[in-house]
Amino acid sequence: MARSMLIGIDLLLAGSLLLVPLLWLFSSLRVEALGLALAWKKAWFFLPLAPLFLRVALKAAVTRWIAFPPRGLAESGWYKKLTLLVAGPFVFFVALEQAFQVVGYEAHLPPVVVRGDDATPGEDPSESTGLIHCDELRYRFVPGVVWRGRKVNQLGFLDREVNPVKSDGSIRVICMGDSITAQGSPPYSWRLHDLLQANPPTDDPWEAFNMAVHGYSSVIGLRLFELRGAALHPDIVTLYYGWNDHWLGGRMPDRARMAVRMSPARAKVYEVLRNKRFGQWLLSRVPSERPMAWSRAEGYLRVPPEDYVETLTAFIAAIRAAGAVPVLITAPRTERPHDMLVKRGNAVSVEEIIRLHDAYIDLTRQVARDQGAHLLDLAKIFMGLDRDALMQADGIHMTNDGLDAVARYLHQKITEITRHPDWRTATAL
Repeated sequence: MARSMLIGIDLLLAGSLLLVPLLWLFSSLRVEALGLALAWKKAWFFLPLAPLFLRVALKAAVTRWIAFPPRGLAESGWYKKLTLLVAGPFVFFVALEQAFQVVGYEAHLPPVVVRGDDATPGEDPSESTGLIHCDELRYRFVPGVVWRGRKVNQLGFLDREVNPVKSDGSIRVICMGDSITAQGSPPYSWRLHDLLQANPPTDDPWEAFNMAVHGYSSVIGLRLFELRGAALHPDIVTLYYGWNDHWLGGRMPDRARMAVRMSPARAKVYEVLRNKRFGQWLLSRVPSERPMAWSRAEGYLRVPPEDYVETLTAFIAAIRAAGAVPVLITAPRTERPHDMLVKRGNAVSVEEIIRLHDAYIDLTRQVARDQGAHLLDLAKIFMGLDRDALMQADGIHMTNDGLDAVARYLHQKITEITRHPDWRTATAL
């Protein structure tokens, strides 16, 4: 009887010594057979102590009455080796994790999307607020929903309904951007579409629409184009970004917030390592294109200057690889943007907004020049116009007259580009 009890306690001890490291490593475990869901808490560290104390007490009691007390599993060599094999590395990695926490080491890595898990349940527009979470893009519009009085089209953007299949012989312009490109009833892309229909730059049929989402940065826009834009077979792609890129981004930049795709096996290992600081350190030592960012006291801009240059450069390459012509647009501002942007936490001061925004305009010009891409320098053009009439009080978004102006200048730029007989392959002068 005593021996059976000792063996049972030893099995409980071994089970707890296996359970605690697994819980600590994976943060939670589900036992489907028992319908249990266990989440990690520091109290789990003390779980092995219960069977250990119970065993010591039972062994002491039995020894008093029996000259040759029974032996349990713990007295065998293989059991001791097994427990040491489990407990030793566990104690080492817990100590290592604590050491990383003490020195303040932390690296931020993107979440993961498992390849093959692309199926999503049907979405009822009547039950949606419009913008929903999306692992790979942070968030997106729900097709068919009415958002702020405007209906999201079936492609998932605030524009007219568009046939995803391009008509033979037609020329398609896609306007990528943020809320400035998405705003308006209609947005400037729709107004551009009407201009292209009324006065086409060539004898071909022309169309234009936007793939813009409020709050998107250039980094998210590039991911969107890679996932969906290239498949729509554009001929010209315009890029209107900048404002969201230089807003304060908190603990990590946008490049470390969007999910990356992995196979199921890699995803499981990656998630385990990503959630531990020693794992973050290990992942940082492995050569990879996976984005990451180290924690720092001052935080990040959503897209730091070096990321902005790299992203626009990659965006241009992706557009050209899709057989289209990139057109970069500089974002105008009023003389002094509204201080509500500071109160909202986008920047530390209006002066900093002006400094950063002008710097990002110059970076946009630099990338266009370095990559031989076409540039619509809207910021320079608007300097000679009545910006108070063309732009809203926030100093960022457009009035109706401003949206008309953007469409008009884009139409002129596209007409200028297409005058070159080899406009599809020619670089900007």
